[in-house]
Amino acid sequence: MGAMSITEVGIYTIEDLYAYREQRDDMTIQLIEGELVVSPSPAVLHQVVSGELFAVLRTACPPHLRVLAAPLDVRAGERSILQPDLLVVPRELRSGGQVETPPVLAVEILSPSSRRTDLVAKPQVLARFGCPHYWVVDPDEPAVRVLRLEDGAYVPEQVAEGDESLAVAEPFAVSLRPVDLTR
Repeated sequence: MGAMSITEVGIYTIEDLYAYREQRDDMTIQLIEGELVVSPSPAVLHQVVSGELFAVLRTACPPHLRVLAAPLDVRAGERSILQPDLLVVPRELRSGGQVETPPVLAVEILSPSSRRTDLVAKPQVLARFGCPHYWVVDPDEPAVRVLRLEDGAYVPEQVAEGDESLAVAEPFAVSLRPVDLTR
């Protein structure tokens, strides 16, 4: 495959995604329902929140589960390969270059370039794939929105902003304050 412009219109394949990634290692490139979605590398605040939330989740994570961080491909069907910022998977998942079963939890940390993708496209794909829990973290507010899969779609379960406490029981018990993720 030759050079490909991101403005080309069409349905892309998983092979197209891998070929495009070989050309661009300075970007996050995902395939969502046959569309290549390109975003710049995350900013410092995004990475701070990712690291802090990873630590909180890992501390609370039960032994049968494991917390992983991007970049890691989640193959959600034949037309979608996503890279959630954080995900929780069964501990026995060890081999292969990508996750091919629904994660127990997928977390997206919003960036200016990813808001629409993280709030609309990714949750639709992950819901169809069967990921039971989806969290969206807004580092600018700061806020954490917890969504749960119900009848094939995500429904809001709770939201915590600033120094409000967030306590969830599923997929495992964890408590946090959004403001602490930005420190």
